[in-house]
Amino acid sequence: MSDLHALAEFVARACAEARVGEEAAFAVRLGVEEAFTNIMEHGYRGKGGPVAVAIEADAHGVRVVLRDEAIAFDPVDAPAADLDAALEEREPGGLGWHLVRQVMDEVHHQPIAPRGNVLTLVKRLPAPAPGA
Repeated sequence: MSDLHALAEFVARACAEARVGEEAAFAVRLGVEEAFTNIMEHGYRGKGGPVAVAIEADAHGVRVVLRDEAIAFDPVDAPAADLDAALEEREPGGLGWHLVRQVMDEVHHQPIAPRGNVLTLVKRLPAPAPGA
């Protein structure tokens, strides 16, 4: 978790260099931070471990790939967040992945044998206005 701040700066810098708008850059950073936090807290069970991060950004979108050596976990298996329940009645968990799904356009998971995950997050960008 000590690398979370550096990761956020890395994502922000990559988005700025690709001239990704503020709103989309914020969404990408938020999605990556949530995914990274889940990998650290749940995949590595708070003990930490390696996470390699690659970012590709252009005028069409941003693609972030996080590769870890944690136990296999597909975000599809995360419990759905009960957004209608009163706060005191909600079961813990699920809000992070709900948030990632809300801010990113695509979330793909691939397990790695014998241990690990590749998580790909995609944020599509709107087409530039004609003449822009």
